[in-house]
Amino acid sequence: MDTLDELIRRTEPSALLTLDGTIRSLNASMAAMLGRPAEQCVGHDFLRMLPETQRASGENLLTHGATTKTVAMRVLQFPGPGSASVVSLVEARPVEDPAGGPRLVWVHLVDARNDLGGLLVPFKLAAAAADLGLWMYSPEEHQLEWLGGAPALAALFPEASVSFSSMVRRVHPDDREALGRIVRSTAAPSPTMWPARSVGSSWAMAALSRSLGCSATRRSSRRADRKCWPR
Repeated sequence: MDTLDELIRRTEPSALLTLDGTIRSLNASMAAMLGRPAEQCVGHDFLRMLPETQRASGENLLTHGATTKTVAMRVLQFPGPGSASVVSLVEARPVEDPAGGPRLVWVHLVDARNDLGGLLVPFKLAAAAADLGLWMYSPEEHQLEWLGGAPALAALFPEASVSFSSMVRRVHPDDREALGRIVRSTAAPSPTMWPARSVGSSWAMAALSRSLGCSATRRSSRRADRKCWPR
């Protein structure tokens, strides 16, 4: 196991928290994720720096990370730099202070480039639990791979993978331009909420991330007012 200093010197956003969630130390990357300078983070409650809708999930993560020997992971939304919120997989695990201090919790963002399979696990579970579908988009091949989820959506996309053009044809004409803009975007990979209609005029709310994939839920009503990105 790395020393405490080595954990903080890692390139991915990392922080060391006390068991009550107070930030003891963090690196510049984590401070940027929290949308504040590092000096305004140390000594403050980590959970209070998350969006209000994320605090319950964050508290659950810290509780499991501090008390269990298994890996604790949750998908959390961070404020991010400026107004760009970021959704990422976060791991928490207990660490001992070699100087004999109290036990700490190390929280860090999982690098999707190195652990793509691990990143997708909570998204798959959340998608299935919330009656969503999950796809992975490959911009190089212009392909969408179905990763599982709601049976109603699986019926709309029965193939294991489909071309992006095929996906577009199954979307209502009024929503196709918006879908294209999202896929072509080079912005930060935070999910974008997108109200979409199928060709048959059934409503769906889709969330698409350039690096993580997209999810959607089919709606029988005329309104698409449900947030659908797995959290």
